[in-house]
This record gives sequence, structure tokens and C-alpha cells, in this order.
Amino acid sequence: MKEQDNSNQTSDAAADAGKPDGGAADVAGGGGWRKWVITGGGLGLLKPAPGSWGTCGPAVIFWLMLAGGVAEPLRSMICLAGALAAGVLTVRLSPWAMRYFGDEDPGPVVLDEYAGYWVAAAFTPLPAQVAGNWMHAWLATAVIYILFRLTDTLKLPPCRQLERLPAGWGILLDDVAAGIQVNLLLQILLRIWHW
Repeated sequence: MKEQDNSNQTSDAAADAGKPDGGAADVAGGGGWRKWVITGGGLGLLKPAPGSWGTCGPAVIFWLMLAGGVAEPLRSMICLAGALAAGVLTVRLSPWAMRYFGDEDPGPVVLDEYAGYWVAAAFTPLPAQVAGNWMHAWLATAVIYILFRLTDTLKLPPCRQLERLPAGWGILLDDVAAGIQVNLLLQILLRIWHW
């Protein structure tokens, strides 16, 4: 009877580990692919300021698209697809991450920064000379990075309120709101000021 109970526990642990949000066996272990994904390829594990490190991931990808000459609207469609994928994964994996890191808003979780940055960058009216010019691309990427980190840190309304939503929704939506704020600001500024 005891052997049967042990085999049931083993099969339960194996079943938990196979669940999308992880299980007790995975939380006790090293985290595996979930840890790698939710930390943005490990960027969220860097110290200090994991959110700033985590924002480097989507910023570098955006810079590569700009410098490589990826034009609108394809560039923005890629940003929105990336933001959607990062958002879905954030909401899906956050319950596991909260258990794994032992925090309701774990610092190493930076996939939400990916979503927020790409929302900030999508459909911004950048001048035509930015695409294909690595220096102008770097400048545009850096401006979006700085503005996004600023708004994400300040948590202007409604970011603070959205942060209180349960589980992955609160983790994700405050960054998406910060990205929308940056995007709206850039929509205005870049139409007024031409470089």
C-alpha cells in the first residue's frame, strides 16, 4: 500500500511539473524554461535594477529592426506581435513565478517590460532617415528606453491602480499602460519636432 501511495505522489508531481503554470516540483527545482522565459532570457536576474536590464532586451531587438531598415508598418506589426506574445506569457507564467520567487510582484519577472517597451515603440512617427541608420536608430531606441523606464518607475495614473490587479494581470498591465503613455507622448512630440 505504501509503494502505491509513493507511486501516486510521483505521478502527481510529474503531472504538476507538466502544467503550464508549473507545480510544486518545478517551484522546488531550478525553474527550467519558465524561469528563462519569464526573466526575459535571464536579463531579469541581473542586479541592480532588473527592470532596467529587462528593458534592454526589447530595446535591442527594436534597434536591430531600425538599424536593419525594417520599415513601417512591418516594424510596428512585429512590435505588437511581440507585445502580445510577451503579455500572454506574462499572464500565463506569473502565478508560477510568484510561487517560485516568493513574491507577489517578483523583480526578476521582466517579460512585462518587453510588452511595455514594444507598445511604446509601435507606430511612433519616426523620421524616415532613422531606418537603416544605426546612429539615428540608436538615438530613437534610447529615447524610447529612457521615457519608458521613467514612466514605468513613476507609475503615473492609471499604472499604480492597474498594478493592483490580481496575479499576472497586475504585473503586465501597469507596464502596458506606461508604454501607452510613452507612445502618446511620442505621437505628439515627434509630430511637432522634426530632427
